[in-house]
Parts: sequence; structure tokens; C-alpha cells
Amino acid sequence: MARPSVKKERHKVIMLAFAQCIAEKGLDATSLDDIARKVQMHRSLVRHFSGNRADLICQVTDFISSEFESMWVAQKDQNKDDKSDEWLLKTLFKNTPDKEYQELLPAFYSLLAVAHRYPVVSERLKQCFNFYVDGITNELVLRHPLSTEEECREISTGVVGIYFNWDSLRGLNLGQGVSSINRRIVRKLISILDT
Repeated sequence: MARPSVKKERHKVIMLAFAQCIAEKGLDATSLDDIARKVQMHRSLVRHFSGNRADLICQVTDFISSEFESMWVAQKDQNKDDKSDEWLLKTLFKNTPDKEYQELLPAFYSLLAVAHRYPVVSERLKQCFNFYVDGITNELVLRHPLSTEEECREISTGVVGIYFNWDSLRGLNLGQGVSSINRRIVRKLISILDT
């Protein structure tokens, strides 16, 4: 039996490979053989470290969501001293996102596209969505004490919706113009608070 540290390391390698395969071929077209080739491991070892296909789908969805959530927390923490709302725009609407984020993004949207057929995927991605909404809501409540939590949550939901829409169109290379428009829209939304 593999040592826990080796098993954990191999599991992460398998999850990254599965995410790359999903990005390239989509979830339904990706097989255990594809993952095994990507990690240069026998198919039986992929199964040993990660389980069957249903297990893999659950694990990769959790892996990608957890990675995004960790990135969000790190970005938020980097801007904790910025008491304005500009931190949110800098964090969400970067023209060039972090490399790790860019690598996982295509797999995330592939999972999102099939979530209606996979309840476990749908449920975990909803948790990820709510994680972002809750995080932004908490920050807005701190920065806008005259607004209710419900008002901040409404604004947060709008901001996350704009963000996911903009993020999903990244592949079109719409450029700085669309990014600037989204920033202005988010500023207008946030300006509703405390009025």
C-alpha cells in the first residue's frame, strides 16, 4: 500500500490530468485510458488511487471547485487592507488571471455544461458559486454598514453572475473594452449600497 503522502501526491496528479482531459475532450468523452496516458500510469493504478469513473467525476469536481475557492481566499486575503470596493474589481476582473486559474478554467466550464446530467457535479458547483457569493457578501457587509446583509447578497449575486459571464467569454479575446464595461457595471451595482 502506498504511503499517504505518495497516494495524496498521485491523486493530485491524476486530478490535474483528468481536468486537462476534460478541458480537451469534455467530461463524457474522457476515459480512464485518457487519464492513464496523460499521467503515464497504468489504468489499474489510476483506479487504485482514484476509484471508478463515478468516483473520479465526484473527485475532479471537488478538486477544481476547491482549487478555485482556495484561489479566491488567497486573493481576498491579499487585498484585506483595501477598504474600498476596488479590491473586488482588481481580484475578479484581471485581464490576465493567474496561471493555475487559467489551467483549470476550461475544465470548470466543461463541468458546468454537463452539470444538469450529473447531480453530484451540479451540487458541488452550486456550493462553489455560493462560496463566492457568501465571500463577496461578507466583504460588502463590512464595507457598507448602512446596507442590510440581504441587500449585499443581492449585489454579490449580481457581481458573481457578471463575473461568470465575463469569465466564460475569455476565449473570445474580447479585450480590455469588455473588461472595462464589466468593471463599470459592477461599480454601479455596488454604488446602490448605502444610498
